[in-house]
Amino acid sequence: MNPFTQRSRITDPARFAGRWRELSQICERLEQRRPVLIAGASGVGKSSLLTHVAQSAGVVLERPDLDALFVDLEMLPSAAACYQLLVSALGSRGDSAAALELALIEADGPVLICLDNADDALTAGWGEDLLERLARMARGSAAARRGGIALPGTGDIDMLLVAGVGTRAPQLSEPFAVITLGALPAAELRLITEAYLDGTSVEFNPAELRELAALSTGHPAYLQRAAYHLFKSRVEPGYNWQAAYLAEARAMPVIGAPLPDSVFEGQGDARSEESSYGEFPADGSRPELLQRSSGDSGPLIATVLPLIAAIASAGLSGIWWVGLLVGALGYAIVILLLRRS
Repeated sequence: MNPFTQRSRITDPARFAGRWRELSQICERLEQRRPVLIAGASGVGKSSLLTHVAQSAGVVLERPDLDALFVDLEMLPSAAACYQLLVSALGSRGDSAAALELALIEADGPVLICLDNADDALTAGWGEDLLERLARMARGSAAARRGGIALPGTGDIDMLLVAGVGTRAPQLSEPFAVITLGALPAAELRLITEAYLDGTSVEFNPAELRELAALSTGHPAYLQRAAYHLFKSRVEPGYNWQAAYLAEARAMPVIGAPLPDSVFEGQGDARSEESSYGEFPADGSRPELLQRSSGDSGPLIATVLPLIAAIASAGLSGIWWVGLLVGALGYAIVILLLRRS
């Protein structure tokens, strides 16, 4: 079965790879209780990164008592609905910022709030006030005032905030750290494909990986599509995967992130192959409005350890690319060990 059928946010930690520099930057700012905005073009992986932050922050920040709440604002009609979800998840009642603040005071540990698709709330007119109120709570956390250490039983809140927005971060009155996602570097692209190929008998050679990088421009959504067709060519001899991929990319571009015309030049007649997205789950299920990270931490720890090593290396050396190199090496070792297990 073709493993490259992911067309939505990645929720399996074992399938998430790369974005080490961005993860390091986000976790460093969350440790300081600075609110963070993740920006980037459509399909670049904001929702997947936000999900991974929710899943891994407790391990990276060495706070096993961290309660991570993931909310998709695209599915909510108002700020009151968002407050009600968060307050209810914390075991209290209410639908206001004041109710959330009281629930945070009563929480047993730090609370990480991850808001996906915040640009929808901003467009609807209620997202700006929501983000600014939550940002003030995060920056006013006890941990922010005490060097990252929150003291229990003091009547203070301890909240961390990260939100995914659109291509550009909005101008808000409250200061946010902005992390913008761009193209995947070659090393991360290779490790992502290896993570998906794990458990199959297929391997992509260096020349194919370079072509995947060129045809996808390092964009994660286009990488998934191109890799799908390359994998398909391995089981269907004579299948023109480049033409099939280009036909799909031209007929159904990622909304808001079309490929440049140069990608289609010199690749032959892309119309010679039918376009196909491949196999997808079609159970019609609706995602939950709020999700709390939980479950077996074994695979998650395996994927997060390289990130911890990368952050430590960058901090000790003072050079970000040293951390990136250590993280890349760590993920390569993890993938190798997973393949052998």
